[in-house]
Amino acid sequence: MKTGLDCRLGVLALVLISLGILGCRQPTGPEGVVYVAVDRGQSEPILKRFELQTGIRVRPVYDAEAAKTTGLVTRLLAESARPRCDVFWNNEPVQTLLLADRGLLDTYQPSAAADIPPAYRDPASRWTGIATRARVIVYNTKYVSPDEVPRSIFDLTSSKWQGKVAVANPQFGTTRTHIAALFAVLGQQQSQQWLRDLLANRVRIVDGNAMVKNLVARANPETSPIYVGLTDTDDVLSGRADGEPVDMIYPDQDSFGTLVLPGTVCLVRGAPHPKHARRLVEYLVAPEVESQLATGRAGFMPVRADTPAGKAVARLGTPRAMKLTCELLLEQLEPSSRWTREHFHP
Repeated sequence: MKTGLDCRLGVLALVLISLGILGCRQPTGPEGVVYVAVDRGQSEPILKRFELQTGIRVRPVYDAEAAKTTGLVTRLLAESARPRCDVFWNNEPVQTLLLADRGLLDTYQPSAAADIPPAYRDPASRWTGIATRARVIVYNTKYVSPDEVPRSIFDLTSSKWQGKVAVANPQFGTTRTHIAALFAVLGQQQSQQWLRDLLANRVRIVDGNAMVKNLVARANPETSPIYVGLTDTDDVLSGRADGEPVDMIYPDQDSFGTLVLPGTVCLVRGAPHPKHARRLVEYLVAPEVESQLATGRAGFMPVRADTPAGKAVARLGTPRAMKLTCELLLEQLEPSSRWTREHFHP
């Protein structure tokens, strides 16, 4: 005869067995896994529309703001022997180049990208560039008038801005790419001196470009006098859409220009769901998605000449971009990151 305890243990065992069975059950229907460095607010609605249109379930993995892009790239490198990801949708090109250089990306030439200029397509068909952003100087419009705004990144080291400037940690995201670009364009010595001067000027180093924009938008003369910073166009335009007192300029337009960065879409070599991965790549590089990114609140700048920019970014005009190659950027990525890790930190 079973006791009450025996019955309870029997029921518990059945529950655990059921949960185990359910836990092992694979999802039905087609699916794909995408690692996404593009901000969730912009990327999630696009992925949802893809699901509705195709019936393919998308399982996105987003990066944390503090480890933007670099966290997902590190994960892809760690998983290279047994890939779990099908598609990588990155918010910049250089760390995509790093993956391509390590042999982690498959070759695929999406038909939907036929009208994208060659400068935004990998000659080896390992990635496709879409929807650019630019590095900008953001400023608080309540405390900084348009004629006071720093016009160059070198102005940020002036005593006028001591303790009033914020930048994101250069070990991650587009800030990491920006520093690599400066190493390539200005040379290591001048770039390193600029970074040292920023530190001497009591720059605030924070976790991500969005936090830079937030600090500038919420500037307070008594508690947090951060009036300017370096960030990306989409962060500033999103803030303006929310009514925050921020605006931006493209720096160094009379000299070496600013960094303009396309997003990149690529197929992971050994993708577990290659058929569905190709459909997702085709969708993400299509003109319709680039138009959505351009006219959305983040105001991405399209790479296609016949895709109009959104009103929010069109008012600024076309920035003068740094002249450099992907190869130069990739060449300077590790040396610049190593130097900043050793010398440029809070």
